[in-house]
Amino acid sequence: MRIRWVECLLVVAATGATYLAAEAAFCRFGLRYVPLRLHAYLPDDVRVFAQSSKTAVLPLAPVLLLGDSYAQGYGDWLLEANPYRNGPFHSAHIIQALSGQDVVTLGASGAGSAEAIAAIPAIAYEEANRAWYLGLPKPRVAVVYFYEGNDLNNNMRFLERRVDQSDAAGLAERIDRSLAAYPSVLAAPASRPAEAFPLLRFSARMARRIYGERTATLAAPEDESGGAPGAGGDPPDVVEVAGRPVSLPSNLQSPSMELTMPEIERAVLVYGRSLGFLRRLLPETAVLVVYLPSPLASYRLLGTEVSIQPYVTGRATRYPRVQVAQSSNAICELIRTATIADGAGFLDLRPAVRVAGAHDMLHGPRDFKHFNRKGMEVLGQAVAARIGRPLEPEPCAPNGD
Repeated sequence: MRIRWVECLLVVAATGATYLAAEAAFCRFGLRYVPLRLHAYLPDDVRVFAQSSKTAVLPLAPVLLLGDSYAQGYGDWLLEANPYRNGPFHSAHIIQALSGQDVVTLGASGAGSAEAIAAIPAIAYEEANRAWYLGLPKPRVAVVYFYEGNDLNNNMRFLERRVDQSDAAGLAERIDRSLAAYPSVLAAPASRPAEAFPLLRFSARMARRIYGERTATLAAPEDESGGAPGAGGDPPDVVEVAGRPVSLPSNLQSPSMELTMPEIERAVLVYGRSLGFLRRLLPETAVLVVYLPSPLASYRLLGTEVSIQPYVTGRATRYPRVQVAQSSNAICELIRTATIADGAGFLDLRPAVRVAGAHDMLHGPRDFKHFNRKGMEVLGQAVAARIGRPLEPEPCAPNGD
C-alpha cells in the first residue's frame, strides 16, 4: 500500500509539474502564436500579450494605443488577414515597423472616451499590479485615437447612463465621480487563484465554445456598429478619388453632424475629464492625442448633400455637403483645446488622410466604417513620425468641403 501511495503521489506531482511547465511555456512563448481567430477566447487581461506588434510576449516600455475600434484594429486589413496566423493587420504593426518600438493596444470596439481613455486603462493596470507574470508595463507614450465619427455620440451615451444631468452646475465634478467608479463597473469579476493560470482559463473558454456549438446554445454575435437605423432610401455618397467620382454607401459616419452644439460641448467635457483621469493614472507617461476623421471628412465630396449614419433616433440623415467640413473643423478645435488643457500633445490626422484619399480609397470595400490597409498605413506612419515629440500641440488644419 505504501508503494502504491508513493506511485500515486509521483503521478500527481509529475502531472502538476507538466501542467505548470505548459502554463509557463504558454505565457512565455505560446501566446505569440495564438491565431487571430482564437484571440476573442483569450481572457481579457491576457489578450494584449498575444498581440504581434511587439518583439516578445512581454512588451518593453511600449507605445500604448487607446481608443475604440480604430485602436482595436477593425477594417478590411483585418478581414483579409489569415485567421489561422497571428499576422499584421493594424496601425500598431506599422508603428512598430517604422519606430522599432513595441506597440500594444487596449482599443475596444464601441468605447467612448470614458471607457477607452479612463476605465479600460485603469482596469488593465490594476490587473498588472496583481499579475504574477503577465503584467502590462507602464508605457513610454500613450497614443489616444479620438474618432470624430462616433466618440462624441458614445460620450453622450455615458452621460445618459452614468451621470446625473439634472443640473448643469457641477457637471464636471459629477463626471469625475462617475469615472472614478466606472472601472469597478466594467471589470469582470475575477477568481484570484484562476488568474495565475492563463492557459487554464483559455482552455475553459474554448471548451465552453465547443460545447455551445454542439448544443446550439451560442448566441449570435451582436452588431457592434451602433447607431440608429438610417433611411434606407438615401442615395449613395459620392466622393472624388484619383480624379473620378466614386460612389460610397449611404449613411456613412460623419463628424457627429446630428448633435447640437450644447450636446457636443457636454460630450467634449466627458473627453476632457477622461483625459485628465488618464494623466493622473499614468503621470510619468507622455500622451499624444490623434484626431481621426470620419469617412465623410476623408475625401473631396461631390454633390450638394450627404447621407450620414445617425446615432440619435429621430435625427435627420441628410445634410448639406458644406456642413461636413464645418462640423469636423469645430469638433477638432474643441478637442484640441481640451487636449492642451490637460498637457497632452495633439496631432490632426485629417490633412494626411485627405492627401492620401485624393489618390486612393482608404476605407472598404467591405468595411466603410474603418480604414483599410492603405488607411492604416497613413495612420501608422503619422503616429510613428510623431511619438518622438508627443507633447507638441499642433494646430487643427481646416478641412475643405
